[in-house]
Amino acid sequence: MKVLVTGAAGFIGSHVVERLLKEGHEVTGVDCFEVYYSRSQKEKNLMPVLLHPKFKLVEDNLSTMALIKVLKGAEVVVHLAAQPGVRGSWGSSFHRYITNNIQVTQKLLEESKSNKLKRFVYASSSSVYGEIQPQPGEEIAVLNEEMMCKPRSPYGVTKLAAENLCQLYHQEYKMPTVSLRFFSVYGPGQRPDMAFNRFCHSILHDAALTIYGDGKQIRDFTYVEDVAEIVTAAVTSEAAVGQVVNVGGGSPAALMEAVTILEEISGKTCPKTFLERQKGDVFSTRADTTRLEKIFGIKPKTSLREGLARQWEWMRKFVQAEDDEQTIKAQVQPITGVDEAGIAEVKAYEKAAKKAARKAKAGKPTKATLAGESHDTASETQTTESDG
Repeated sequence: MKVLVTGAAGFIGSHVVERLLKEGHEVTGVDCFEVYYSRSQKEKNLMPVLLHPKFKLVEDNLSTMALIKVLKGAEVVVHLAAQPGVRGSWGSSFHRYITNNIQVTQKLLEESKSNKLKRFVYASSSSVYGEIQPQPGEEIAVLNEEMMCKPRSPYGVTKLAAENLCQLYHQEYKMPTVSLRFFSVYGPGQRPDMAFNRFCHSILHDAALTIYGDGKQIRDFTYVEDVAEIVTAAVTSEAAVGQVVNVGGGSPAALMEAVTILEEISGKTCPKTFLERQKGDVFSTRADTTRLEKIFGIKPKTSLREGLARQWEWMRKFVQAEDDEQTIKAQVQPITGVDEAGIAEVKAYEKAAKKAARKAKAGKPTKATLAGESHDTASETQTTESDG
C-alpha cells in the first residue's frame, strides 16, 4: 500500500518507515527537520532508507504546506509528527504544542476525509492518563483504555485533544482511525533529551547522571522496534479501526533499575545528581496490553536489558563518530594572514592599467607616456596580472 508517514526522520518515525518498507509498502515520508534537536541525527536516522526505490522524502512543514501533494494517492496515513516533551510544554512555548499536536492533526484529518483512506494511524501517548491511583490489591496502577484520562502536563492535554479529534472524525465521517498510546519508547536513535540517551552520553564521557526525582519512578519501557512492528500491523488491521490501544513494553521498571542495567552493560559506574521532580512527571505508568494482544495478536517482546544493550551499542558508535568529527574540525587550520594592503595595491595597479589602456585606445597621451615610463608601467602591469 501507499503510506504517508509524518515525522519520518524522527526517532520512532524512521524505524516505522524502515519496517513498512521491509513489509513491501511504498512510503512517502514528511519531515520539517524541526530544530528541537540536531538535523544531523535525523539525517542519520534515515540513512538506511534514503536510497530505497519505494521511499520518497518530502521536507516541508505540515502546518503550512499544501497537504494535497503528499496525500494524493495515499491509502494510509501514519501520523507520528508532533511537538514532543512533557517538560518543554509549560510556559511560552505552548503555542508550538497547539500548532504541531492539535492543529496539524485536525488539518490532516480534514484533508484526508474525502480521500477514502484505508487507515489513519495516530501516535498518542501514555501522558494522556495522568496520575492514576492503584486499584485495591495493585502496587502500581495498571492503565487501561477505558479509564478517564486526566493529563498532568500541557503536552498530555494536546495529545489527548488530538486523540479525541481522531475519534470524532471516525464517528462523524467514518474515517478508519486508530490511536496508539505509546509508553516510554527507547532504543537506537532516541532523542537526545530523553533519559536513556542522556544517561548513555554521560557514561561514555565519565560524567554524572542527572536524574529528576528520586529515581524510584516506574515506567513501562517499550523498545522502538516493537513499536514499529505494532504500528505496521495497525496499517492493515480491520479490528483496530475506531480503537484506542495501549502500546506498552509489558515489563515496568524503576528508573534506577534501568540505570543499574546500563552500568552493568557499559562496565562503568557514574556519580548521580538528583534534581527536583519536573512538573508534569507522573510517578508510574504501566500499560494494560489486553486490547493490544486481542487486536493484533502480538505484544512487545524485547526485554529491557536486551533493548538497553542495543541502545548502548548504537550510542557508543554515534558518540564516537561525533567525537571523531570534532577532532577533525579542530585539526583543520583556518587560512590566516591575508595581505589586505597587497590586495589593495594589486587592484590599484589593475585599475590604473585599464584606465591607461582606454586612453591609449582613444589616442590620448597618458601621464606615464609623458614621463617616458610607458614600458615600465606595462612591465609592472603584466607582472602583477601573471602573479595574480
